[in-house]
Amino acid sequence: MSRKCDLSGKKAQTGMRYSFLRAHYNPTAKRKFHVNLQTVRTTVNGKRVKLKVAASVLKAYPEIRSGIILPLKRKPRNRVNKLLTKQ
Repeated sequence: MSRKCDLSGKKAQTGMRYSFLRAHYNPTAKRKFHVNLQTVRTTVNGKRVKLKVAASVLKAYPEIRSGIILPLKRKPRNRVNKLLTKQ
């Protein structure tokens, strides 16, 4: 599975690795900044579901743990809809 937040759609970003050489910062290699994903068991529409949620989303919306999912700026991913229709 991809490292992507099920609610906000956040995923890894790319950047550069820098080294300090002769008083200058030189980009030497590409790197990835991964999302801090947490697995959360919550109830969505009365069904128990395991979701991968970014820590920043959990911090902003602590109600997610108690079973209430608030509408976020980005649309929920298809995985959440699939989990809901399965059970």
